[in-house]
Amino acid sequence: MAGLSQNIELQLFSKTPLLVTESEQDFSVLSAALMQEIKPRGIVQQLYLADFVTRVLEISRFQRCKVAIVNTAFKDALSEIVYRLAGEPEMGTPKQEWVDAVTNDWFSKPEARKEVLQLLEQFHLDEAAIEAEAIRTSFSEVEMLDRMITLLESRRNKALRSMAEYSDGFAKSVREASNRVIEGEPVIRLKSKRQ
Repeated sequence: MAGLSQNIELQLFSKTPLLVTESEQDFSVLSAALMQEIKPRGIVQQLYLADFVTRVLEISRFQRCKVAIVNTAFKDALSEIVYRLAGEPEMGTPKQEWVDAVTNDWFSKPEARKEVLQLLEQFHLDEAAIEAEAIRTSFSEVEMLDRMITLLESRRNKALRSMAEYSDGFAKSVREASNRVIEGEPVIRLKSKRQ
């Protein structure tokens, strides 16, 4: 019977679709840790737990996406900030060419980064101004992900409440049945097939 229970658990937790960037091993570790923590009894609690694990995975996924969206917008934000703050460069280089060069070099050349930071400093700004611009330009996408996260958190919490209610209901039924036995009241008996 223990083998059947383990087989059911594996089937419940192996069906969650993962993105190509997500690790099956990380998902298995999360599932196993939650199984150990919550210790579901029976198939109903295992189903609630499977739903809970899926919601945790999805929340984590959307939180990573929020960061990735802002990081992706960073280069354009950097370019926009530098273009707005910079005057015309010396030696006749067109402004947009200089902005493009310094923006591309920001990620790999310390001297370009230093040049941009000095420009920002002239206006009492720092890298937070670039982050703010990246967030501003990707705000609608980030806001949509926040709404999705809120919805998933609600579903996750509902799964937790359902597990608790199921456990409480089962405990109440067992308590009531045991009280009937103790008090000598009749207990429902199933008919034998032999009769």
